[in-house]
Amino acid sequence: MAEQISRKKWILITRAREQAEETARELRARGFLTLVDPVFEVRRVPFAAPPPAEVQAVVLTSANAAYALGREFLDKPVFAVGEATARAAQARGAFHLRISGGGWQELAERIVRELAPAGGRVLHFSGREVRGELASVLEERGFRYERVVVYETAPREEIGSRTRHALSRRAIGAILLFSPRTAATFARLVRAAGLESRLEGIVCLCLSEAVAEEVDELPGLEVVVAPERDQRALIAQLEELAAS
Repeated sequence: MAEQISRKKWILITRAREQAEETARELRARGFLTLVDPVFEVRRVPFAAPPPAEVQAVVLTSANAAYALGREFLDKPVFAVGEATARAAQARGAFHLRISGGGWQELAERIVRELAPAGGRVLHFSGREVRGELASVLEERGFRYERVVVYETAPREEIGSRTRHALSRRAIGAILLFSPRTAATFARLVRAAGLESRLEGIVCLCLSEAVAEEVDELPGLEVVVAPERDQRALIAQLEELAAS
C-alpha cells in the first residue's frame, strides 16, 4: 500500500502546460496544492489536411492535436482517446464524440466495429511521435488511414527550478505522470540533477503500466498505477491516498 499523501505538500504535474493547468484546476478545487512543471514543450507545426469530403472520421490521441479540428470536420465522428482529449475536441465544437479510455488497441477495435472501410479515410491528427500499431491494424482491415502531424514536443534539458527546490525541501507529496515518454524524460531529468535521494516517500501516480515501467527504477518512489487510463481515475486514486 502506498504512503498517505499529505495535502500540505505539492502535487507535481509534469504533462504539457495546457493540459497540466486543467489538471491543476481540478486538483485545487479538491483542496490540493499544485506545482505545474511540464517536462516537454509543445509546438504546433504547419499541416495540410485532406479534403473533408474524403474523410469519414477523425482520430485524436492527444489533446494537443485538437486545435487542428477545423469547422470542416465538426460533422464527422471524432474518436478521442481519454477525457482530456475529448474535452479539448468539444471545446473546438465537436459533438459526434467516441471516447476510448484505453490504448491504441481499444481505439482500433472501436474504429473497426463502428466504421466501414468503404466510408472514406480515417484521419489521425497527431504529434510527430506516436506509439502503437494503429495504422497497420486499420490498413490490414482495409481502411484508408492517414496520419497528419500537427504538433511536436521537445524535452526540456534540465528540471525546472521550482521542482528542484521543492524536491530538495521534500515538499512534494505526489507526482502525476500521464505518458511513458513524459515519465522517461522526468526520470532522466531527476538523475541529471542528482535528485534521486530526494524521492523517498513520494507517491508517483501513473496512468498505465507502460508509464510506471519508466520510473520503476527511481529509488524511493511509491509507484501506483491508476485502475483506468483516464484523468478521473488518476485523481480518484490521489484523493483515496490523501484520505487514507
